[in-house]
Amino acid sequence: MNLKFKIIIGFIAAPVIILLLFYVLKPIDSSKNIKDYYKAMKNPPLEAKTFGEGGSYFIWKSTLKENHDFKPLQIFYRTFGSRKNPAILMVHGFPTSSYDFKEIIDLLKNEYFIVVLDTPGYGFSDKPKEGFKYTIFEDAKIVDHLLTDIVKMKKFSLLTHDKGDSVGFALLQLYQSEKKSYKIIHHIILNGGIYLPLANLSIGQYLMLSPLGPIVTGSIVPSIFTKGFQVVYDPPMTDKEQRNMASIFAYQDGTGTFHQTIKYLNERRKHEVTWLKTLGMSDVPVTLIWGMKDPIAKTAIADFVWKNYLRKRKSPAQYFKIPCASHYPQNDQPEIIAQLIRYRTGNLNEMSFKEMKCKPFVVK
Repeated sequence: MNLKFKIIIGFIAAPVIILLLFYVLKPIDSSKNIKDYYKAMKNPPLEAKTFGEGGSYFIWKSTLKENHDFKPLQIFYRTFGSRKNPAILMVHGFPTSSYDFKEIIDLLKNEYFIVVLDTPGYGFSDKPKEGFKYTIFEDAKIVDHLLTDIVKMKKFSLLTHDKGDSVGFALLQLYQSEKKSYKIIHHIILNGGIYLPLANLSIGQYLMLSPLGPIVTGSIVPSIFTKGFQVVYDPPMTDKEQRNMASIFAYQDGTGTFHQTIKYLNERRKHEVTWLKTLGMSDVPVTLIWGMKDPIAKTAIADFVWKNYLRKRKSPAQYFKIPCASHYPQNDQPEIIAQLIRYRTGNLNEMSFKEMKCKPFVVK
C-alpha cells in the first residue's frame, strides 16, 4: 500500500473513528420529567429551567400502526397571558422547540393569550427512539387535539416557523376538510424551507438523512452542536443563550433523535406543492415574514411562494422582508416580529419602526 493511498484512507477513517468515540462515550439523559432533569444539574441554566418547569403535559397515543407498540407520549405545552386577550398558537421548527419563541412571548404576553407546544421528539416532549415514526400529519393531529381538548381555544392566530410551517399547512388541511370547534383568524409564516427545490440544505442535514444518520446524530454533543448552530442566527447567540439551548437539546438525548425527526423533510418534499395549493386557496388571511440573511431557507423560497400562491389569491395576504434577520427572525429581531404580529392581528393600527436601526419592508 503506497503512502498516498494510506493518507486517503486516514482522512476517511479518522472522522468515522471520532464519531464512533463520541457515539460510545456521550452521556445519554433518561429523565422522565423536567424537574428531575434540572435538579440533577449542579448549575442549571435558569431561563430554560424556568420555561420548562412552568409548562404542563398532556398524553398522546400515536395513531400510526408503526407506533402501535410504543407507550403514550408526554407532550409539553405552555400558556401565557390572559384568556381574555386575543389568542396566538405558536408552532416551532427543526431541530429546536417552543423555547424559540421565548423572546417574543415576553414582549406579547401582556397583550395576548399565547399557547406553545413541543411536538414529539423535540424540546421537553418525549423522544422515543428507533422504530418510532415521526410525521408532520400526526403533529397536526396533536396540535388539533391541543386546541380542541386541552386548551379549548375558540379563535386564534397561527404563527409557525421552519418545520412548524409544514405542521401549520397540514393543520390547515384538517381545518378546511373538517368542521372544527375553533377558528383560525390569521396565519403568520416565518422562515422555513417550504419549497425545497430552492432550499440550501447543509451538509449536516444531508448526513442526518443518510444511512450514516444514526451514528452522526448519536455522536452529537449538544453543547458542541449549539455552538456550530449559530450560523443560522444573526447576531450569534451569547454563551448564556447557548447553555440554555444546549440543555434543552440534551433532555432525553434530543440530538440523538435528529436522524429520525429530520425525516420530516421527506414528507415536505412529497407534499409541499399540495400544501402550498392549500395555502393559496385558504380563506384565512396570511402574513409571510422572512429574514433575508437566512443561509438555508433562502429568500428565493418566500419570493416563489408569494408570487405563485399568495400575491393574487382572493383572501388577504402580505409579505414582509427583514434585511437584518436570518433563519430565526423571532430571535434575531424579536421587537420587529412582535410589532408585525400586533399590526397584522389588529392590536396595532399603524406600524412604527422609527427608532429601530433595521426596518422591515413590504413586498408588493
